[in-house]
Amino acid sequence: MRLFTKSITAALISCAFSAGWAANTITPQNGNWIITNELTGKPGRGMGIDVQDGVFLMQLYNYNEDGSATFHMATGPVVDNKVVAALKQYKDGPSFGGAPKNGTEAADAGNVEIEFTSRTTATIKLPGEKIKRMQRFNYESMPEDQWSDTAYTERWAMVEFDENDKPVKTYFADIGLGSQQALNPDMDPGWPYGKSNKFTVRRFDTATPKQYGFMECNYTGADHLFACDGEEINNGGAATSRQPTKLTMERSLDELHGTITVGTDGAERRVLGARVEKVSYRIKDNKLVTDQFFRRNSLPEAGTWIVAREVTGKAGRGISLDVQKPTNAKHTLFMPIYNYTNTGKATFHIGLQVHSPSTIPTPDTPSIRLLQYRDGRYLGGPPADAVEDGYSGIAELTFATTATGLVQFPQEDSLRMQRFYFGVNAESVDSLVGTWALVPHSGAAKHRILNLVKTGEGVVEDKDAGYTCFSNYWLEFRFVCEPKTITSDQQRIRIGTGFYGAARAILGDGGPLPDSSPELTIMRIADGKGNLVQAGPLYLDPSIDDGTNGPDDGSEQPVPKPNKAPVAVIADVTDAVHGKTVNLDGSSSSDADGNPITYKWALISAPEGSTAYLSSSTTAKPNFLADKVGQYVVVLIVNDGKENSQAAQTTINVKATNNVLLYSVGSTGTNDTTENLVTWPYTATPTSTVSCEGNCGTTYKVAGYKLVANGSNYTITDLKTQNLTPDSPVKPTFDGLKDGQVVTAGQPLAFALRSTYTNGETVKLQYSFTIKETGQKFSYLTTFKSN
Repeated sequence: MRLFTKSITAALISCAFSAGWAANTITPQNGNWIITNELTGKPGRGMGIDVQDGVFLMQLYNYNEDGSATFHMATGPVVDNKVVAALKQYKDGPSFGGAPKNGTEAADAGNVEIEFTSRTTATIKLPGEKIKRMQRFNYESMPEDQWSDTAYTERWAMVEFDENDKPVKTYFADIGLGSQQALNPDMDPGWPYGKSNKFTVRRFDTATPKQYGFMECNYTGADHLFACDGEEINNGGAATSRQPTKLTMERSLDELHGTITVGTDGAERRVLGARVEKVSYRIKDNKLVTDQFFRRNSLPEAGTWIVAREVTGKAGRGISLDVQKPTNAKHTLFMPIYNYTNTGKATFHIGLQVHSPSTIPTPDTPSIRLLQYRDGRYLGGPPADAVEDGYSGIAELTFATTATGLVQFPQEDSLRMQRFYFGVNAESVDSLVGTWALVPHSGAAKHRILNLVKTGEGVVEDKDAGYTCFSNYWLEFRFVCEPKTITSDQQRIRIGTGFYGAARAILGDGGPLPDSSPELTIMRIADGKGNLVQAGPLYLDPSIDDGTNGPDDGSEQPVPKPNKAPVAVIADVTDAVHGKTVNLDGSSSSDADGNPITYKWALISAPEGSTAYLSSSTTAKPNFLADKVGQYVVVLIVNDGKENSQAAQTTINVKATNNVLLYSVGSTGTNDTTENLVTWPYTATPTSTVSCEGNCGTTYKVAGYKLVANGSNYTITDLKTQNLTPDSPVKPTFDGLKDGQVVTAGQPLAFALRSTYTNGETVKLQYSFTIKETGQKFSYLTTFKSN
């Protein structure tokens, strides 16, 4: 988003000279927020909130009195956890497919007043409205008494603080059911919870493999808070030593807060954590199968993003971006876009789509449908749900790092986008001033805490640790920190961009393949003034009255009536066929008292071998892709804010049909045979750098696929390959597929995309064909480099 530079500068100056700068005890989570009593399961209004080093930015999507969509923006300093800022509306900025241009101020709606009460809660008073409670928009929908999906083990990068709130130690914590963790082939000896169905913790440091901790956890009854007991084990001495260990932990999305006590007389220390990996262990055919579902440090940082070329210092458009993982579903992207109509009026669009940049081996980043809405609540107006107002096209989105990527809006070319850092100058090494924690993913380096201060123009240092840092662009890495002398324990560290979430760093340079370098997770702990980046409790203390208990519409509170439980209803599904999307509909569910209801869906049974998942567990009308023939069982429970309904259950019979299915097989250049059903028309635009050693042959396998015809035969036509790089001798080919070839019903046809070696040249290769009988198209455009 392009902003008024003067507004941001004024906020920074106000923060720097305010007596309240150091008084901020809470730093809210950046990302999308919503007014609590407007969370009805239906479209409405919401806001993207960003607080960076004491500077506040809010983009509010809402509506005009005539029902049309609009947005407002506010920016200002945070003082004593409070913000008072002018809420402004803009006009004449860029529309989808329109020419680049700057917006101008259209109206000042009055002040917005916000007080943050925890990292995920606040009160808000919008112009013309009463004070209300608002909260971080968390659509993961994890049950309160469940730490995480029970099928997975999560890895968290942990930072431990001393009694002065200074970081002193880093390590990893694997958290999952005891029986799931028992299958980990790298588990430390003596795991005592192999048959436990409770959540358990394995605490370890890759640099000290003989020292680790085991704990078993119990839910305490509130806010995802768990209490864990166990012991710390040290096998490094002549005899094994054991110390009792207690851990309390609570979570919100990818963030963990808690305390830890080691030893009978040990001090209770605060801990913070960031989720960095997700792994599943299972036994298949008497063999251990490990599935990694979460690519380290790959999820984009939540908050405000902008198109890089639109940073002009004037008003324009922006994105408030979130990627969360709902229960029983893949990562899902929620993306309000604040932009303009082709007549210059401020508007917004919403994208909500499965979008998993962390998926292994290949990121799952399908096209994103952009929708508009109308008739929701306007400033000072009565409560109102919005309705869909039209489909605006497709957006394509890919992420290169946690803070950079590419976006293609409808009717526009692909453009570079980036996390909008207004609280720090991300281009300057001065942005590193502060405290950072580095957690190594291998034993190649010990954990490290860097306390960096500016010592000269373009130089920051931690003299105690012996590191000097400066700007040095190399691939995705913006800065390098050099030790005085490079040793096995003191190595060069290259740091990527990421100031308000976990980011990626590597040791050394990695030569032509940086992914081969030892990797670290890096977290910014405190800014240059010593203020903690993740300050404050995760949740509001329920004993605190935040002043939001009154009715929203100003009427007197009615005498409470006995509540009637809502009723869940699932519409019949009669046309489910293999390879197609099955649409579910729970919108006929109701509540006799007229209370708004929320939805909780679960896919509890599917045919053997199916990997189907619901597009959402909390909307009225989710869907899933029927990847196997057979029966799927779905359950729906609705809640009226007071109690749950009885569960509604339906069995959906998915039938075979005359069609041709396309599966992706394995990953680039490997012998992996994992198959995933993909949808027509199929378009992929990956980027890959590969290397082959030994007996490599004359061509490289770029990707593998399989066609399966059902009911009748299908013909391949218009099969083409092309090297789009001028004057390049590299030749792309299909292996196992020819123009005019017949895909025979019942006989799967495997084929591969191959290329001659590029000898270090980066090329663009295109592969395409069409199914003659159906017109379904296959398109694969890759940016490819090999040795």
